[in-house]
Amino acid sequence: MIKIKSASALLLGSCAFSVHATQVFDLEGFGATSRAMGGTSSSYYTGNAALISNPATLGLAPDGSQLEVGLDIVTTDIKARNSSGEVAKSSTESNNRGPYFAPQLSYVTELDRWHLGVGLFANGGLGTEFGNDSFLSRTENGTQTSFENSSRLLVLRAPVGFSYEVTPDLTVGGSLDLVWTALNLELLLPASQVGALAAGGNLSGGLVAPLAGFVGPGGAAHFSLTRNSPTGGGVDAIGLGGRLGLTYKLGDSTVLGAMYNFETSVGDLEGRATLTGVASDGSVLPLSGDIRIKDFEMPASLALGIAHQINDRWLVTGDIKRTYWSDVMENINVGFSSPAGGIDIVLPHQYQDITVASIGTAYRYNDKLTLRAGYSYAQQAQDNNLILPVIPAYLKEHISLGGEYRFDSGSRLGMALSFGLKESLDTPSYLAGTETLNQSHSQINAVVSYSKNF
Repeated sequence: MIKIKSASALLLGSCAFSVHATQVFDLEGFGATSRAMGGTSSSYYTGNAALISNPATLGLAPDGSQLEVGLDIVTTDIKARNSSGEVAKSSTESNNRGPYFAPQLSYVTELDRWHLGVGLFANGGLGTEFGNDSFLSRTENGTQTSFENSSRLLVLRAPVGFSYEVTPDLTVGGSLDLVWTALNLELLLPASQVGALAAGGNLSGGLVAPLAGFVGPGGAAHFSLTRNSPTGGGVDAIGLGGRLGLTYKLGDSTVLGAMYNFETSVGDLEGRATLTGVASDGSVLPLSGDIRIKDFEMPASLALGIAHQINDRWLVTGDIKRTYWSDVMENINVGFSSPAGGIDIVLPHQYQDITVASIGTAYRYNDKLTLRAGYSYAQQAQDNNLILPVIPAYLKEHISLGGEYRFDSGSRLGMALSFGLKESLDTPSYLAGTETLNQSHSQINAVVSYSKNF
């Protein structure tokens, strides 16, 4: 897709909140139905959230129009422990962090063999807050810099989509998204990590030599690009995304589904930042300027799924999804310019493509109550040697449950809980490997949505 280099201002900030991702930077399912059923969504009706999962499944919707409003709530438990046993814990210390909230708002209507819809959803993101007094804020010679280590990424999508019934068995669909990506980052890199970047040819520009001379062997460098408010980010950009999908009925009881989600075309995230050199004695050299995170995109993915109605009460579903993270997260490329000079930084990440397998089931207990459950497993995209504590994206397993209560034929309330099972791993301190960190992450996601049919 054509890279979007500029875009007009987007009036969505008033309803955007931060959300922590679960499968790298992606939520493990959109809407209460999919989330409760392990994130499956390719081959059965998941409500209006189909606009950003598989739009073709809108063709399986009940007759008429449907309005949905909902809210995601995410709580996290993230820790990093150094070789001395000190623990840095992400907590709720500022407007960056949790609990995390993300809105859902959508409307879909039927027109003969078409379903047409528009919505607003959080695609995912991340959020950490380690504060300014943990070992992550110290230089390697023990100087406490009192600089923050934190992050917040929000990817918000506003899709416009459709489904079209080609034949009684085949339905196709697609959606085009307006995508807003916003990032906050506070990151301290000790001198050994700065040296490792330089040795790998990942630093260039006029500021490299004077900054290295000031930092010396015992100092550090700190990046600050943060908007300390509940919305937005220190850098952001607007672009496009989208997907195509289809469903095919093998019979009265079985449906196959497929969806291809295109890589986003957002381009560079731009804003203001402060780059601070920290000497070994704790003295600082702050430089304010413009910063650009280059070609920061969300990846393409391909999903295949099947849904089988065992009987009039019991549905089972399964999805396999391949997400192409290596195309967008090999490195994070940063350009910084100030009156004193500029510097270009390549932060190696080397994400790998991953496969996500998920299964789900729904049981209609009676005419009003439906119960749901699911499980998903995602491969790890991150290289253990290149994991920064402020970017924890290595959860693998999720167990989910939920349900739906119908008040009448036209309205229903859906709820889901998803448990990201604790994942612990040992990692070198980023790039330099001067010590080993033990990092751990677990979380609980909840989603509630209300649907009204007309």
